[in-house]
Amino acid sequence: MMQGMDASKAAVLEAGLARIRERFVASLEDRIEGFCGLLEQLEDPATEESACMEIRASAHKLHGICGSMGYPRMGSLAAQLEQHVDTVIDGPRPLNTDFVDELLNALLDEMEQSVDGT
Repeated sequence: MMQGMDASKAAVLEAGLARIRERFVASLEDRIEGFCGLLEQLEDPATEESACMEIRASAHKLHGICGSMGYPRMGSLAAQLEQHVDTVIDGPRPLNTDFVDELLNALLDEMEQSVDGT
C-alpha cells in the first residue's frame, strides 16, 4: 500500500497506473513499426541522415516515458541510442551508422519482448 493512502484510494491509483502501462505497451507496436521503417531508411545514403534525426527524436520520446512506465532497460537503450545518434550526426561524413543499427535492433528486441510479455 502507498504511504499515507487508505487501501481503497491506493487500489484506485494502482488500477489507473495499470491502465496507463497497458496503453503504453499497446503503443509499442506502432513505435516498433516506425523504427523498422527508419531502419530501412538508415541503409540508404540518401535518407540516412534524416533517418538518424527521426530515430533520435523517437528514442528521446521513448526514453522520457520508459522510466515512468517501469521499463528501465528499454529507457536506457533508448537513451544510449539517442546519445549515439548525436555523435554520429556531429561526426565525419559519410556517416557510420553501424552502431546506430545495432543499438536500434537491441531496442527493438527489448520492445518486442515487452509486447510479447503482456
